[in-house]
Amino acid sequence: MPLFGSRKNVPKPLCDEHGPCKALAGISVFEVRDRLRLLVTPTRGLGPDPMARQIDDELSVVLCVNGGKRGGTTEALSIAEHAADQWSVSRAELWERAFANLATEQLNRQSFNATNGDVLYAVNGTGVWPGAAQALRLENALGGVELPHGALVTLPTSNAFCAAPIRSSSSLNAIRFMIDLSKQLQANDPAPLTSSIFWYRDGWLENLNVGDNGMMRPSARFRELANRLPAT
Repeated sequence: MPLFGSRKNVPKPLCDEHGPCKALAGISVFEVRDRLRLLVTPTRGLGPDPMARQIDDELSVVLCVNGGKRGGTTEALSIAEHAADQWSVSRAELWERAFANLATEQLNRQSFNATNGDVLYAVNGTGVWPGAAQALRLENALGGVELPHGALVTLPTSNAFCAAPIRSSSSLNAIRFMIDLSKQLQANDPAPLTSSIFWYRDGWLENLNVGDNGMMRPSARFRELANRLPAT
């Protein structure tokens, strides 16, 4: 199936008042395919019908178009469900293209070796697009690291994430350190994202419901994994 359809009669956007919809109406299908992106953002700030997939009660992944520079910063144009048909492209294809386009963004990656043999990564975007969504393609964002058990992930800001690949039961000891590191990264950010700890597995993030004391209330799926991990 082609990534983008070729229907001749392209419908007009259904919204003529919403600012992002107006801006999106001026972007052709040929332009939009390279400008689609994903953005991790607080759910509470979304409109009534965004093209979004909820991570937890706090955060969502939103389908956007890179609107270019405006006022010195890159504008993210969120795509509303009611305006998604204007390019005659299926929603699945829009999501797939946006995910693939994340690979074009520039990243800064730092790694820190733990005494137990684990590695902690701190990654931030250095290009025009915020880097937190790179956590959805974690294996690639970490430079081709294999993650058979997934990884612990934090999303302290819209432009950064931390990740600790899960290798053994002792890998879970990184939770306390990741909480402290996230707080440090949030200290100078005017709009910190979240202090939650997530489990990355199979291209998605699951909130582990970790408290400030490091205790967590994970899903049955994560508990099953933890019980199967080697001790060291």
